[in-house]
Amino acid sequence: MQTEPLPRIEPFINDFKSLKMGDFLKSNSFKRYCIKAGLEESWRNAFSFIQKNRAYFAAGFDHDYFDSLDALVLLMNHLYQNDKTNFFYFSNDLLVAYTDWSKEDLKVKDIIEDLELLSAPKEIVENITKLGNHFSKPVPKSEVPENIWNADKLETALDKMDSSIKRKEYNMTVTYAYYCLEGLYKAFISEKVPEKKDLDKINQMATAVRDYLKGHFLGEQIEYPEQVINLIPTITNAISSARNSFSDSHFDGESEKWLAEFARDCVNSIGRLIIKFIK
Repeated sequence: MQTEPLPRIEPFINDFKSLKMGDFLKSNSFKRYCIKAGLEESWRNAFSFIQKNRAYFAAGFDHDYFDSLDALVLLMNHLYQNDKTNFFYFSNDLLVAYTDWSKEDLKVKDIIEDLELLSAPKEIVENITKLGNHFSKPVPKSEVPENIWNADKLETALDKMDSSIKRKEYNMTVTYAYYCLEGLYKAFISEKVPEKKDLDKINQMATAVRDYLKGHFLGEQIEYPEQVINLIPTITNAISSARNSFSDSHFDGESEKWLAEFARDCVNSIGRLIIKFIK
């Protein structure tokens, strides 16, 4: 039996599968973690269910490895559907235990991106980010933004939106749009308006970007249609509202295709405009 992850958490589950997670789930370290967390019975039940419902057997094949991964998917599906708070804290503790067991720094880039897509608590994101230098000495932070936005990165984000639309995961498209705009604005502000780099609300960031562009055009005595520049915060507010109203991580509403396509096209237009001025 192969248990499929819920579509919403599939990218996050794939992050786990890319690690040596199957070996860890078979280890005494994981069993000790389950006992400390009070999950030993839940894990045993999930693992036994997978074993009993497995429809294949191959001599010499490490069934426990793949059964453990399927059991993890089963458990995480259940947690996400029934207790999202516990889902995030379980994921946090599991990754901490895994990192201690592997004796290697965790590759956190994709994990953090997928946690942010799920609107994970800030505390969880910060904790897992630290696992990136759990054993090595932390490198001092550079003043240069970690996520440099350019045309290639925008194309990658648009491709993700297009793929989610094809899969009819319209809520995911809107969430991608939100985080794409947020990343673009942070990069722009870090480069052009560093005194406002502490802004943490996407609506405020959009206003700061608009105000900079207005000042730039006036300073250069460039005529421009003010309504176009004013669309930056207006569209941002619309996408932010759509994400907060329809995202799975908020009210479990269902976005429609037209909304997903609109969000995607708006990000494309705003993104290409902003990238022209980042450098």
